[in-house]
Amino acid sequence: MIRVTLFEIGSFLLPFVLFMIWRRLSSRAPDAGRMPTLRLAAAGAASAIVMMLVLIVLDANRAGHAGERYVPPQNVDGRIIPGHFVPADDEGDEDDGDGGDDEPSSGGGANDPQ
Repeated sequence: MIRVTLFEIGSFLLPFVLFMIWRRLSSRAPDAGRMPTLRLAAAGAASAIVMMLVLIVLDANRAGHAGERYVPPQNVDGRIIPGHFVPADDEGDEDDGDGGDDEPSSGGGANDPQ
């Protein structure tokens, strides 16, 4: 959780830090009155492309592979087991685990108030 929070804070502060660095460097230049718009646009586009590539690589590393199924997070004996991928079983993938083709359990019984 702390990693996510630090990432969010860092993502928020990064543009401000970069702007501050740019202002410091541009104030030392002799032609500081001209704003290098093309350079800033190119740097912004390059950083956006790099960020997209990093996110794609991170997502690809955490995704499941063919022949695996996702097990969602579970609460077992007061401990939370995070979601993970396990090898898929060939048996029972089509069965939903209710033991047959009975009526749906979504209601409609005689004792159900409506």
